Formats: sequence, C-alpha cells, structure tokens
Amino acid sequence: MKRRFRLRFDEMRNLVKFVSMVTLILCVGAGFVYGKELPPVKIGAAGPFTGDLSKIGLDALNAIQMAVEEANAEGGISGRKIEVAIGDDMGDPSKGVLVAEKFGMDKNVLGIVGPMNSATVSAALPAYDRAGLVIISQSATNPDLSERGYRVMHRICPRDDAQGPAAARFIAEEIKAKNVYIIDDKGTYGQGLADQVAAALNQIGVKVTRGQITLEDRDFSPILTRVKAAQPDLVYLGLSNPAQAAGLMKQAVGLGLSAGFMGGDCMKEKDQLVAGAGGTAEGMYVTAIGRDIAEVPAAREFIKKFEGKYGAMSVFSGQSYEATKILIEALRTAAGDNPEGLTKAKALDAVHNIRDYKGIMGFPIGFDEKGDVIGASIYVYQVEHGDFKEVKEYPAEV
Repeated sequence: MKRRFRLRFDEMRNLVKFVSMVTLILCVGAGFVYGKELPPVKIGAAGPFTGDLSKIGLDALNAIQMAVEEANAEGGISGRKIEVAIGDDMGDPSKGVLVAEKFGMDKNVLGIVGPMNSATVSAALPAYDRAGLVIISQSATNPDLSERGYRVMHRICPRDDAQGPAAARFIAEEIKAKNVYIIDDKGTYGQGLADQVAAALNQIGVKVTRGQITLEDRDFSPILTRVKAAQPDLVYLGLSNPAQAAGLMKQAVGLGLSAGFMGGDCMKEKDQLVAGAGGTAEGMYVTAIGRDIAEVPAAREFIKKFEGKYGAMSVFSGQSYEATKILIEALRTAAGDNPEGLTKAKALDAVHNIRDYKGIMGFPIGFDEKGDVIGASIYVYQVEHGDFKEVKEYPAEV
C-alpha cells in the first residue's frame, strides 16, 4: 500500500513539473517573462485632433487606430500588444513641442505617426531627435524638414519643391495662364508651397502677384479687392485650411471675381472644401501628394472598412493608415524573436531601412538617406460634379 502510494505521489509530482514547464514555455512564447506580461508597445499619434483642422486630424487618428487594431488581431509585435498614445497638437507648433516631450518621456512609446503639418514638425523635430523617437509624417511637405540632419525624420509624402514645380508646369502647359495671383496664409506649409509655385512660374515666364492672409481671417474682401484689380487668369491658394479656402471662394464669387482657382494638397477635401464652398469650387484644380486611394485596388478593403465604421475619409486618412502599417512592420522587424529587447534605436534603424513596402498607396514605399519618400508622384485633380477627377500625373522630382 505504501509502495503504491509512493508511485502515485511520484507520478503526480512529475506531472506537475511537466505542466509547469509547458506553462512557462507558452507564457514566454506569448510575450510573458517569469509570469509577468510585457508592457505594450506604444505608437504615438501626433496631430490636430481639436481646433480648425480637427476633421482632417480625427480621420487620420481613426485610420491609425484601425491599423493598430488589425495588427493586434495578428499578434501585435511578437506577442506584445500595441497601444495608441494620443498627442493633440491642434496644428500649433508650441503644442507640438509639448506633445513631443510627453512622448519622449514615455519609455514604451517607440515611434510616432505624424505630426501632420509642417510648422509643427519643424518645431517638434529637435525634441523627437533628443528622445531618439522615429517619426513618419503622412502629410508634412516643407522641404527643409529633411534637410536639417535629423535622422528621426521620415515622411511618406513628396516635398513642396516637387509639388510646387508640378503645379506651375500644369498652370503653364495645361491651363495656359499668363497672369497668376498667389495667396498664402503666412504659415510654414502655405507660404512654403506658395514660394515654390511662384519661383517655378517666374522661371517659366508667367506673371506672378503675391498677397497674404492669416489663418484667423474670415473676411477676405480686402485681399479679393486687390485680386480683382489685378485681373488674373488664375488664383493659386497656398492655404492649409480647406474650410478657409471655401469661404474665400464664396466671397470671391460674391465680388464678381471670374478667375479660376487652384490649390495644394490640403485642399483635396470633399466636405470642407467642395461642400463648404457651396458649388463655387466647381472647376477648381488641386495638386495631391498621392493618388486617390479609391483608384487603388489594394485599398478597397481599407476604404470599405473605414467608411463603414467612420464615414467618409479625409484627404490624409489613407496616408495615415499606410504610415502606421509601415511603422508596425518596422517594429516587428526590429523585435524579431526578442520583443522584450525592442528599443527606440532599433525601431529607428528598422524604419530607415524600409524598402519597397507594398500597401494601399499604389506604389512601393521606401526612404532615402534623408528620410524622404522614394517613388512617389504628384497628381492634379479637378473638382467636377462635386467630386475630384484625376487629370494629370507628374513624377515627384526634386
């Protein structure tokens, strides 16, 4: 009896050891160490989630969160869950610095999608660089951002010194305008893009007149009176707020201004520009820093899912999703089979080495040594029957 009891006791002890070993192996494989779950990997989302640009910003945030939800359903980063850390900069450079510093103090934030506007990126870059936090901007186009030597800087959009000359070429060759009035909003993006368009038009031999408003302006009669006196063939809008552009065009029609309009990539907004202008945007041209993803077969599932959950996309929804997917791909590469050893430095190296990433943008994405996107194009769209119709494509050459 004693011998039988000893045999059963030994069998039970061996079974407990076996179960314990299997449990330990499963826990390590699932991202646990010594029974403790690893902290989540955080992706910072920096953008204007409140304020005048919040429609664009919130749609970008929704796309970021969608990409993260999909990645977590696939196992996250080698078993580690991904979380989105939200940094609302309101499109304000000073707030953008505070957001960057907040992200830099969180050891679990390993990469950033955004910031979205050039002025905010410009102000926040030193803080991101000090923290060693890689950023992928979906929409910041000012050329200077990647010329300052900050290795953390990356973007999936072409620069203004590619967009501006492409716009000028279209104005001269397709619209055949001889006299262009350019209005900008004194901002890093708006004035920067307007400067590029003006320089390229001057080089071609098109007459250019310049004028400025501020981001806060809502009464445009002073500038529009000067525009009307100049009798331009075309008015080019270097503005960052499509709702402001819509208001300006409505007032222009009210003053009897007959010139056509053209604007940059921030203008490609159906709700704020086309609907907001109440029909006065019909016939307007805009440049875009990527093809309309509705025309890209690989984007169909994303569009269906996004619009089913959040409604109509904004201009940078697709780019925000793509930037997040690229960052997640880089984090997975950097983690390998050691998710506990994932660091900011490894994440930065992995993003910098991205080549030929095939997602929903319609071209394989990679980064050059400055962090600028490789292989992109500039597109020209025209507002036709309340929608944007592609009319021309130019290589994004600098």
